[in-house]
Amino acid sequence: MTDGLLLTRGERARSFLLKLAGGVGPLLVLVAVAAVLGGEAVAVAIAVLGMLCGLVVATSARTVRGALVAGVAVAALLFLLQIVLAWFITHPIERD
Repeated sequence: MTDGLLLTRGERARSFLLKLAGGVGPLLVLVAVAAVLGGEAVAVAIAVLGMLCGLVVATSARTVRGALVAGVAVAALLFLLQIVLAWFITHPIERD
């Protein structure tokens, strides 16, 4: 880990792309699993929200490992969000 002051433009771009891959990679795995299981709309929603979160992770993480850990955490939280939303949809508050 360096402060980035003495890095060339290429080294900074490489570092950013590695952090972006670490932040977005776990989310893309979650999108692929959702798409394979038949949830196309869910996969698109996870992809859009996940890409935005991955960009935030990539710009704020100091190391590639930190970006990967944050990406896994965001993917787990999005998975839990989908479980909660599915439960609310299948268990309506008002009864017929």
